[in-house]
Amino acid sequence: MPARTPDGRTLTVEGSPQPFTMGWSYMVWARGDGGSLRFHTAAAGARELISRHLGEYGRFTVREVSWNGARLVSHEDPENGGTTMLWIGPHHEVYTFIPGVNVPFEAFMGHLAGFDIQDAPDGVVLAPRLGARVRLGNMLAVNTLDGVCSVQVNPVGDLPRPGGTGKRVRGGALWKLDERRADGRVLRSAIVVNETTTTTLIAREADDPRFAAVADSITCGLN
Repeated sequence: MPARTPDGRTLTVEGSPQPFTMGWSYMVWARGDGGSLRFHTAAAGARELISRHLGEYGRFTVREVSWNGARLVSHEDPENGGTTMLWIGPHHEVYTFIPGVNVPFEAFMGHLAGFDIQDAPDGVVLAPRLGARVRLGNMLAVNTLDGVCSVQVNPVGDLPRPGGTGKRVRGGALWKLDERRADGRVLRSAIVVNETTTTTLIAREADDPRFAAVADSITCGLN
């Protein structure tokens, strides 16, 4: 199923022989006259589920208010001296990390005010408002193929292209990389580059034959 990206494009993925374990999550930078801020997007409730799974949620001070039909939630983490601020809509959430605690919701509202946030089942879009003088860039899409590998998709050109010509596969040009870690295990990855995307695959197990099948067949596109 095509997915909408935070910058309003459509991400399509074809040819994968394995199912994805979840919906797509994104990281994107917003840049304006006041500097840069990194936003993350995911399914509504995902950040809380992850923090509970990691055992972090119990130390947070959680606050919530309503704003323009959505929920704004604050996860204050005194241990790390920072706060995760979340906008939660009916389908997706948008969040960022702000240094410090006791961060007023108005500070987060100020960051969000430059965007028309459009939440739908196929994705959430951060559309810059006319005159807001803000733009999005350096987007990263993240997902996982069940038990096989992680998948990271960048717009082509955001990452340096590997040297050489690569192997021609269904999804573009393929490079395979092995890195031996300190414990002696091999970290196996693959990079597939085409006209619109650079896709990085990182294998869960280096010798899993399903990983090679994914690298040879997966096709990611942005338009």
